[in-house]
Amino acid sequence: MLVSFDLSSRTRSCIIILIASVFVCILSFQGRGNAGWGTERLGAPVTSRCGRVSTPGLRRCPNLPFRRTMDRLRRDVKVNSAAEINAITEKSLEALKANAPESMGSMMSILEEFMHEYAHTNILAETPAAKYAEVMGQSMQVMGQALSQPHKFEILHRAIRQPFDYYRWGVDFFRPLIEQDTSMLYGVSNLEKVVNYIEKGDNVVILSNHQTEVDPQAIEILLEDQGCDLASELIFVAGHKVTTDPLAIPFSLGQNLLCIHSKKYIEKPPEKKAEKQAHNTRTMKKMQELLEEGSAFLWVAPSGGRDRPDPESREFVVAPFDERSVQMFKLMANKANRNSGKDTHFFPMAMLTHELVPPPDGVQAQVGEKRSAKRGAAMIWFGEEVKDERVDGVADRQRHAIFYENVMKQVLEKYDELAKERKNQLEKLKVEAS
Repeated sequence: MLVSFDLSSRTRSCIIILIASVFVCILSFQGRGNAGWGTERLGAPVTSRCGRVSTPGLRRCPNLPFRRTMDRLRRDVKVNSAAEINAITEKSLEALKANAPESMGSMMSILEEFMHEYAHTNILAETPAAKYAEVMGQSMQVMGQALSQPHKFEILHRAIRQPFDYYRWGVDFFRPLIEQDTSMLYGVSNLEKVVNYIEKGDNVVILSNHQTEVDPQAIEILLEDQGCDLASELIFVAGHKVTTDPLAIPFSLGQNLLCIHSKKYIEKPPEKKAEKQAHNTRTMKKMQELLEEGSAFLWVAPSGGRDRPDPESREFVVAPFDERSVQMFKLMANKANRNSGKDTHFFPMAMLTHELVPPPDGVQAQVGEKRSAKRGAAMIWFGEEVKDERVDGVADRQRHAIFYENVMKQVLEKYDELAKERKNQLEKLKVEAS
């Protein structure tokens, strides 16, 4: 049974009064032309760089009736909503801890810390208490189940959408972490090419850097905001951690996953190496089948893990891609073309998402690592398609090297542009706040 919550009568009263004040204010200004809002009440639609359409907000009128009352009511609603969000969080965690097995004590401590920060993030995002209560009720149910009965993932896991929609829940859960005004999707024309390829039956492989556990949801949120209905069809090549960590499992249930063991962890522990290699062989076979069927939309991080900050500058840097992994995907694409005639197209992707749920400093991530739920920007860039074309006089090894260099060049250059854009945003926010 889902945990349910009710808004306090004070919050409902404040909201009603606030709406009534706005309505009265609008009526008092109708017909005044330039003396009030008039025809300039809403700005003209503006198309941003990523193709989204936004509408500027209401102009602020210096003689706005009830302005002081409205400002006070806004503050009251925010304060009261913050108190309710904190109360909902405490009530939810108490219910979860009461039913969690004692063996999950350390994991519960990590979850408790994460959820308190998540509550603060939702307060900053001004999430309505009713919406927060709905998501928290669902979250405590699925997280409690993951802690007590961890799901066993198949080599190809398809997102569970019925009877409970894990995909939609995961997207709704992480949406408050993403700053809408500063998050951007670039390379929309390349995204349109991706959509066209998938629709005609070709395959698309996204070769991307990787920064946070919520990269799948960040991609899906920005794609959905762009109006791209392919978001839920992405298949992520996923390492063992997202399918074995009890706190990651509920979110993984809502994703399409090809489960694999990263080279970084293939020998940890040594006695499991042969078993992991056999698992990876089965995963590659399944991936080959998908490519030969066509319309496969795959996302992979050839670095084998998440980016980390530079020890000295503390700035995140893109981890180099494993060249052999990139070559392996090319070979599989060529084989699919020979066997079924299906073409595969490769697109680089640069992601700046580390502010959301940043990874630990150590390269070797552990199951049960601490999580952060800070609010920040998500920036994604779809790069130009990189083609593997044969050239007279160029040996295969050199051709593979050129392909790899073209992929890395785009990812590094585009990531640098995203990092500069984010730095400019933060500097501008500091100026505005001072």
